[in-house]
Amino acid sequence: MDIQSFYGPLLNQFDQYPLIRIHLSQIADRMFEGVSQKKDIVFKEINNYHPEHLGRPVEELKKINFTIEDCRTAIAHEYGFKNWDTIKLSNLEYDSTFEKTVDQLINGDFNALKHSIRKNPDVVLKRSGYGHQATLLHYAASNGVEMWRQKAPNNLPEMTKFLISSGANVKAKMKVYGGYFDTITLLKSSIHPFNAGIGEEMIKILERTY
Repeated sequence: MDIQSFYGPLLNQFDQYPLIRIHLSQIADRMFEGVSQKKDIVFKEINNYHPEHLGRPVEELKKINFTIEDCRTAIAHEYGFKNWDTIKLSNLEYDSTFEKTVDQLINGDFNALKHSIRKNPDVVLKRSGYGHQATLLHYAASNGVEMWRQKAPNNLPEMTKFLISSGANVKAKMKVYGGYFDTITLLKSSIHPFNAGIGEEMIKILERTY
């Protein structure tokens, strides 16, 4: 089971839960259900994002009695926030146009992506409401953003060229891994584009326009 299969449509319910804190609370609750059911995928999230359990084997994590607070901590870090209190005390709202355009990008729906950007050209310069503040171009690096969105469709190079030609800033930096990084830096340490066989092509595209 992959992460999208486990969480289902909940991940994309930006319109149903316009406040980010409400949406992420629902996602944390669903993670806690997965912990109770011993679902491998949620323990993979935990060992990627919970600061006290980074890199620990899934089978080892299954023996731990995780609480809902642990799940909230993991989700907070996955979505680029310092801690759960940062989310709980915020009134951040989704920009549903931005989020839907991100999904078009990571799912390789180039026609929908072109339509969205031509209709809303400023979306290429907008940033995520999540703590990492990623742009669309950062999502193309498949690194440092939420786990379920780290994808590299085969047509990602063509879509990346389109983003840049539409005004995306290749030098923009997102907040992740304790610092601020641009797309090309994140891309070079991302496994997904290279596994898909498009990593080198992506680097060349970004280097030509940097």
